[in-house]
Amino acid sequence: MSPDPLSLTDVAITVAAAPAASAELYTALLGAPVGPGHWAASNASVTVRGDDEPAWAAFQVADLPGAAALLARRGRDVSGPDHAGARRLVSEPALGIVADAGASAGAPALDHVVFTAASVDAAVALFAGCLELNLRLIREFGELSQLFFRSGSTVVEVLAGQRGAAVDTGGSGDDQDRRTVGLWGVAWRCADLDSEHRRLTQAGLELSEIRTGRKPGTRVATIREHALGTPTILLEQAPRPDR
Repeated sequence: MSPDPLSLTDVAITVAAAPAASAELYTALLGAPVGPGHWAASNASVTVRGDDEPAWAAFQVADLPGAAALLARRGRDVSGPDHAGARRLVSEPALGIVADAGASAGAPALDHVVFTAASVDAAVALFAGCLELNLRLIREFGELSQLFFRSGSTVVEVLAGQRGAAVDTGGSGDDQDRRTVGLWGVAWRCADLDSEHRRLTQAGLELSEIRTGRKPGTRVATIREHALGTPTILLEQAPRPDR
């Protein structure tokens, strides 16, 4: 067994969307599929399912059986493996673990994945305390807090209610009561946002105007295509002055 069976790195994202429409969009965004309804990025993958199940994400771990056992000892049981070998947290079905996230070197890169959480305390307990992600920054905007964690290959952003507050995590009724975390969206990294914006627009995708991002030195544009199955933006990071 690995000394650290978790060691979260790449992320496998599963969304529910119309297969035909989403296939055209993801092929324009990420390139040719590597399998039916499956696209690879350099640190992630996207799988499209034709059902209406909420989107979820599985993080690649160093040792899947060891990670599952460790999470169980921490009170976070995981389900049996699905068709791709991913095992979801029973209490948080928007999250899972997998032995191989299906990334492919040289493909476009995921900049960050965004979750929602019911509270700051819940987010820190789950992502830092249980999943061992490195908490790098917390920003507050009114009643919401923006938390940034790092895995071995990507950033995990969590939008959470401040202590005592709450945010909608994507469920309803009894489902909302059980779920404290939801997958909210993704951001794809690009070196030249103007060029990528022009390329995707010419390919027939609807995008917002380019705007300044909240993070200093970034510019972003939203891809306004519901068939992607999850909110999606493009992000360009300006080179740091010291690099």
